[in-house]
Amino acid sequence: MLHDLVICVSDLHAPFHHPDAIKFLRAIKKKYWAKAKRPMCVILGDELTWHSISYHEKDPSMPNPSLELDMALGPIRALYELFPKAKVLDSNHGSLLARKMKTAGLPANALRSPNDILEIPRSDWQWVGDLTIKVTGSKQVYFCHGRSSDVTKLGQMMGMCAVQGHYHERFKTEHWSTTNGNFWSMQCGCLIDNTSKDFDYNKLNLKSPVIGTGIILNGDPMLIRMKLDANNRWTGEL
Repeated sequence: MLHDLVICVSDLHAPFHHPDAIKFLRAIKKKYWAKAKRPMCVILGDELTWHSISYHEKDPSMPNPSLELDMALGPIRALYELFPKAKVLDSNHGSLLARKMKTAGLPANALRSPNDILEIPRSDWQWVGDLTIKVTGSKQVYFCHGRSSDVTKLGQMMGMCAVQGHYHERFKTEHWSTTNGNFWSMQCGCLIDNTSKDFDYNKLNLKSPVIGTGIILNGDPMLIRMKLDANNRWTGEL
């Protein structure tokens, strides 16, 4: 099936997502979804952040695991209502429960499915390690959470167009050509609230996260940056 619209959901990191992230995604869907014949949604991973169980040093003022999950369920339900059918990519934060169980020596089949944990019907969100689909123009597009710091090199290695998340400060599209045709790559930024204590580590970085996401429209990549005002709130413009 050729998809004429793919809406990507870049790293949300609920419950420490940008307060306008769902409104922003809703506006994108309203603008593009109804006009498409074969739309789909790909959630690029890190839908949850799981600060409380990460392998990194934890801030004691942050919520415990139970509270953090409770806080995340609201935005995840809102995202599910917006995109009731979606492909969700495996990711370093999204898989933290499974990784922690492995560290503890517990079998994988002792863990509930991600859909059960997030209270989503099992057939609606499908969880995959990576994904390849066809879009308008018969281009193949490879999706992953983040397998290379350079998404263009990733696409060239795969021999097809490529989309990924994970690298919050990277927000770009690039095009290249070979004797096999024209190709592109897209790096989608993130939808985090950079003022949250969960992202205090960003204060040590020279580069800051870019808040936004990307879509594929009629076979071409398009970045949509969340335009923010002086109070770090979305202006409502696309």
